[in-house]
Amino acid sequence: MAKQLNNVLIIAATSDMARDLIRKLSNDEVNIYATYRNKLDVEMPYLNKFYLDVSNKNEIDDFLASLSDIQFDAVVCFQGVAIVSPVEYLSDDELLRQFKISVFSLLDILKGLKNKIKKDGVVINLSSMSSFGIYPFLAPYSMAKACCDILLNCYEIETGIKTVSVKPGVVSTKFWKYCVNENKANFSAFKDDYKQIGEFLKNNALKNSSKGISAEKVSNLIYKILYSKNPKSSYTIGQDSKFANIASFFKGRLLFGIIRKILDKRVKGYINGK
Repeated sequence: MAKQLNNVLIIAATSDMARDLIRKLSNDEVNIYATYRNKLDVEMPYLNKFYLDVSNKNEIDDFLASLSDIQFDAVVCFQGVAIVSPVEYLSDDELLRQFKISVFSLLDILKGLKNKIKKDGVVINLSSMSSFGIYPFLAPYSMAKACCDILLNCYEIETGIKTVSVKPGVVSTKFWKYCVNENKANFSAFKDDYKQIGEFLKNNALKNSSKGISAEKVSNLIYKILYSKNPKSSYTIGQDSKFANIASFFKGRLLFGIIRKILDKRVKGYINGK
């Protein structure tokens, strides 16, 4: 028999994946508490909307404190940004921005959930295949996603509350265009040996908004996890994510060299095709 859901908290519910999940849960007559920073133009039965800037610890604390009379069956976190930069040009401020939005916000949410999530509940975080740590020029994003995975592992061991990291590969969403806009200054810092790579990465990110697996496929997986009584701690979805998972077991200079050659070939192909 599937698990019963009464109250589900969804953080950063403006993503394409979150919207589809909201629709599914609303159809099941589950009470949904959804946060947004940009406009959440969705109106559905059982949906309660709240403004929340996840980079602001005080806002997270105040928001969760205001829901003191609610016991959540599940929490799903979609918040994130992908900072792109060569390690040589990565600033402390940009790395901190990545961690504030991805890692520190998750930490503050977990702390604020004390006595607000059922012991048989689950915390699901949208991770990424980048958490396997083999994606050049995405060091901040990869580091943050890997940190979130570890944070959830430790939280589950300490509290007994189940946690799940969902690691999709490329997903066709508006997130890619958002990230290009968020990285305008960073892309301008790609210079010297990295100039052509910067052009390729920007173009490839924009292409990703229309290729890859659908947002619905990811939301379908999360929906299934929500109703599972014993979900796995980690899920990969998409062939590229499954490959990254396998490749991570062979991490070393041989793999690094292969990735470098693939990247060089793709950049040359992009430059020659312009």
